[in-house]
Amino acid sequence: MRKEITWPVDDNNRDNGKEFVITEMSAWDAEELAEDIMRCMSQGGYFDIQPEVIQMGVAGLATIGLSVIASADRETARMLGQRLLESVEIVITHDGKQSRRKVKDIDFEEVSTIRQLKDKVMHLNFDFLTIAAG
Repeated sequence: MRKEITWPVDDNNRDNGKEFVITEMSAWDAEELAEDIMRCMSQGGYFDIQPEVIQMGVAGLATIGLSVIASADRETARMLGQRLLESVEIVITHDGKQSRRKVKDIDFEEVSTIRQLKDKVMHLNFDFLTIAAG
């Protein structure tokens, strides 16, 4: 069974109170995404990653991740961002009943929420990097 984490937004912003559920990717999807990120890194010239960054595991990947995505062409950057968010659902409460659906662009009021969600997706799917680096 795949892991799930629930993340309630508690930042003092317009997304406060929203709740998201992140589901672990299949091993196949995670491997394909990792390969695409590595390909993007090599195309962006990220051949010499500092050992301190590697030891940080997912946090290190997040540190260089924005630079990697920023150096990618527009289409690649959008594709990677979308693939990270494919495993995210928003919890909707209506008349006291909760339901979940895949996130849409209209679900976000703050860029910081999107970035935090992407970071949490990376953490859930690639946390083993922290263990391997330690």
